[in-house]
Amino acid sequence: MVIDWEHHYLPEELWVEKGGRKAERTTFFEHGRPRGTLNPELYDAEEHLRIMDAVGIDTAVLSMAVTQDNTEPALEECIIWDDRVAELVKKYPKRFVGLAPIPPLGGEKALAELDRAIGSLGLKGVVIRSQVRGLPLDSQQLYPLYKKVSALSVPIFIHPSGVQSGFSILDAAYDLGRSLGREIDLQVATTRIILSGVLEDFPDLRLVISHLGGGISAVKERIDYYFGERGMKGSRMSMPFQYYFDKLYFDMAGFRGGMKAVQCALTTIQPSRLVFGTDYPQNFIENPLEIKSYIDHLKALEIDEESKALMLGGNARRLLGL
Repeated sequence: MVIDWEHHYLPEELWVEKGGRKAERTTFFEHGRPRGTLNPELYDAEEHLRIMDAVGIDTAVLSMAVTQDNTEPALEECIIWDDRVAELVKKYPKRFVGLAPIPPLGGEKALAELDRAIGSLGLKGVVIRSQVRGLPLDSQQLYPLYKKVSALSVPIFIHPSGVQSGFSILDAAYDLGRSLGREIDLQVATTRIILSGVLEDFPDLRLVISHLGGGISAVKERIDYYFGERGMKGSRMSMPFQYYFDKLYFDMAGFRGGMKAVQCALTTIQPSRLVFGTDYPQNFIENPLEIKSYIDHLKALEIDEESKALMLGGNARRLLGL
C-alpha cells in the first residue's frame, strides 16, 4: 500500500478567494518575496485521482497550504477546508484522508474547530507551519494546541513556513526563501522542539516533520556532537538528543524524488519513522508521472522489504489509525 503523506488540496471556493484563476498558475508575494504558488490542479479532485491511479498511490493525505494568521477570516478558511475535505473523504473513503489546518494561536475558537474537525468530521490529524509569524514551535504560546492535539490522539504535520522570519540574509532576488529557507527553518524547528523540552512536556505528541526535516540528516552528526559530548547547552532534555530524535517522524517529500536525500536520511532516521510524500501538485507538476519513478526507486532500495513497506505506507497507516 502506498500512502502519500504530503498531498495538497484547496477547495475551489478558497482557490478563487485567494486570487487563483482557472487553468493559471498564480504566485503570491509577501514583502517582495515569493510566499507560495497556487497550481490549478490544487482544486481538481478528479485530476488528483487520475494521477494517483497512474503512478500507484492508493491513498492521499490531504493538507492545505495552511494559514499562519490568527484572524477570524483565517479560521473561517480552515472551517471551509474542513467541511469540503470531509465531503471529499466521504465520497472517496479509501482514497483520501484529511488533516485539519488551524491558526495555531487562534484560541478557544480554533481549538473548538479542531474538536469538530477530528471528532465530528473524521479528519485524522492537524497541520501547522514550521513557525508562526516568527514564533518558534517551542514557544509556550503553542502549548494549548499541543495539549489539545495530545488529548485528541492525532498527529501534527509540520509543513514549511511560506515566508520565514529571522533569516534576513535570505532577502535576495534568488527565491532563497523557498529553495533554501524552508529547509533551514525545518531544521531549526526540529532541533528546537527537541532541545526545548516540548517532547518532555507532551510525551504522547506525534510530530511528522516535512521534507526529511529539511534534510537534517546531513548535519545530524554535528548536532549530536554539540548536544552530546559537549553537554546539554541549556536544553531541557533529560535524555540524550537521539532519544527524542527517534520519537519524531519525517516525510520524504520536498526533493522531487531525489534519492540522494532519501539515502542520506536513512543514515540517521529509522525506516519506521519515515513516511512517503510527494508535495503534489506543488512538486512534480511539470511531469506528475515522475512520481511513479520515485516509488519504483524506493522499492529498489537495498533494505529489507518490511522497512520499504513501512516507509511507503505502513507508518502512515499506523499514524492515521487507518
